[in-house]
Amino acid sequence: MKVVYPVLVYEEKDSRYSSFVPDLNNISTFGDTLEEVIDMTEELIAGQILDEMEEGNKIPIASKIEDVTFERLEKELDIENWDYVSKFKTYIIVDISVYAEKLGKELIKKTVNIPKWVNTKAEELKINFSKTLEEALLEQIYK
Repeated sequence: MKVVYPVLVYEEKDSRYSSFVPDLNNISTFGDTLEEVIDMTEELIAGQILDEMEEGNKIPIASKIEDVTFERLEKELDIENWDYVSKFKTYIIVDISVYAEKLGKELIKKTVNIPKWVNTKAEELKINFSKTLEEALLEQIYK
């Protein structure tokens, strides 16, 4: 399952970057380079979404990028005279399944029954049964 959220990024005068995710209560992170802040933002979003899922909460719906504004963020955070070089908006795409494995979330073993021919064909195609079932379940849960 993939999620996509708009993110507000600031390039600071000290050459570092800060990012904020308005749809996830303005969670934020920073990095020394643009690549680092993007990676950190992906991990931050993944952690937040996995926490929401584990708590049984709905995943927050992403806004359109044109609906998130720097002005609203700065007003909500009560920031005046922020010393930055530039700022821009971007989308961050996160594959939640990859991060669930990476972050070591607890797995539960389930036994399922499928037709023999489906099993044979899936094995021939080297389909990962666990990942496929997880993705299908997530799609059903959060559609």
